[in-house]
Amino acid sequence: MEQENSTAPQAGQGVRLAHLSDPHLPLGAGVPLGKVLNKRLLSLLSWYVKRRRHHRADTLERLVADIRAHAPGLIAVTGDLTNLGLAQEYRAARVWLEGLGPAERVIVIPGNHDALVSGAWEEGAAAWRPFWQGDDTAAAQDLAHAFPTLRRRGSLALVGVSSAIASAPGLAVGAVGEAQLHRLAMLLRRTREAGLCRVVLIHHPPLDGTVRARKRLTDAAALRALLEAEGVELVLHGHSHRSHYQTLQTRAGPAPVIGVSSASSMHREAAAWHLYHIAPGPGGWQIALTARRIGADGRMETSRATSLLIQRAHAR
Repeated sequence: MEQENSTAPQAGQGVRLAHLSDPHLPLGAGVPLGKVLNKRLLSLLSWYVKRRRHHRADTLERLVADIRAHAPGLIAVTGDLTNLGLAQEYRAARVWLEGLGPAERVIVIPGNHDALVSGAWEEGAAAWRPFWQGDDTAAAQDLAHAFPTLRRRGSLALVGVSSAIASAPGLAVGAVGEAQLHRLAMLLRRTREAGLCRVVLIHHPPLDGTVRARKRLTDAAALRALLEAEGVELVLHGHSHRSHYQTLQTRAGPAPVIGVSSASSMHREAAAWHLYHIAPGPGGWQIALTARRIGADGRMETSRATSLLIQRAHAR
């Protein structure tokens, strides 16, 4: 599946997609005490003790400037824009999303921090609606059935899946849920029949062992079984604050499962983003991946460049 860079798509063909995750935007002043007398209190303490030193606004600004310099046609943000899932954080994140680009070019899905306590995502989702909704804007009116979302751009089907759920203190687990899995199966089937390259966006990684048990996707086995049965061309995730390059075997052929580190932290791994150039290739799609990160000298650098040939019988 992995090939030399000489087989990468030619400039001007296909779609250029930027992927970043876990920006954990700075927590502003004036956190309402009445809103943090729950699990949020632990996350608030974590922010002031360590996380505010790890997730830095200047790091994120440098990374976003590099994204702009590469001028991708689409930008995907796979969750954890907030730290406590507060309404004021959602409003601040909306301003940040608008700075990335117009909603038709920027797509976001929620992460576990965005749903830190029960009702956080339901209360905040409206602020981001233009950025997470799919092409079917009517479906976005019913939040309980809004995901998975679909944005179709040429031969690309960008599928947003929500794994954001509230969990007990000390846990950062996610779940897709039976109802969303059912809708996802139908969506992947429909886009396969349409001959599209299906790219799934999810916050939690679907492969076991990628993160510790307390941060896992609780119904990962069910999601993997669905992806194996319906097929997928590429899965992009965040959550671990590390880069991952893995593979899932599906009925249609092997599919890369790729995670990106946090866009604002240099703690566990250098802040990074990924650029995908997706274009028709021999019997499928050619995907050129360029991983960009902040180097030891503070400058942006390419840490990985490779080309993937995704061969699929349904490609048109």
